[in-house]
Amino acid sequence: MQEKCKEKGCIRAALAGYSSLVVTPVHPALEDTAMTPDEIMKQAEKLAQFVRSLPDFKIYDDIDGNYNHIGATVADAVLQANMKYESHVRPRINRIRERYPDARTTSSVLHILQSIRATEFLSWRGVDRAERFCQILNLIHAEGIETEADLKEWLSNQSSLDKLDRINGVGPKTIHYLKILVGFPESAIDRRLNKFLDWGDVPPRSYDDAHDIINKTADILGVDRARFDHSIWRFMGKRGNGKECDGPTGIP
Repeated sequence: MQEKCKEKGCIRAALAGYSSLVVTPVHPALEDTAMTPDEIMKQAEKLAQFVRSLPDFKIYDDIDGNYNHIGATVADAVLQANMKYESHVRPRINRIRERYPDARTTSSVLHILQSIRATEFLSWRGVDRAERFCQILNLIHAEGIETEADLKEWLSNQSSLDKLDRINGVGPKTIHYLKILVGFPESAIDRRLNKFLDWGDVPPRSYDDAHDIINKTADILGVDRARFDHSIWRFMGKRGNGKECDGPTGIP
């Protein structure tokens, strides 16, 4: 672990250990067989019709991300899972941007972590997310990624996504969310979006199916995928969905 995490702050987080993440199905009807492209399109058209039938459904243009701050971007990606965003994540991201304004590059963040623990940087007690934060930083540093613009370009390559996916606790939802944060037209399926699919009587068989249905629905409606994702999230939030957490249903 120390070999992977050479910066002092990351070493301290790594030495503390981390808990395992239990992955649960994204939908009760999860099956082994993925939907075909035709099935995805059919379900997307059905969901688009459902959206059009909702008189109070609004497309929001303001979404989180594009911080131009590697420290805040990676922190947002690792803290959001299974957490109430407004009370547990947003205040911490704002704090990072205010307290560490120079942590805009990967090297700058790692330099700060030579003198403080990752848990202190994140204002987070749990070592699992601090360890994940360090692992992502060390990966992108090794890949020569310094700025958020670099990160966006790097995330456009499947080989980069595969490297991220090998980090414990990082899965499709976290990767898609990270892509949203740097400006990709993307969706990241959490429990609110899954509940919305339930309401629209559009049952996916897997996370990938849910992801493809949401994206195709956005395309049909002529809406940016990330904004459609966020609009569903806010629509469901107003209805009291996800009281316990706003994050994904066990999928990292």
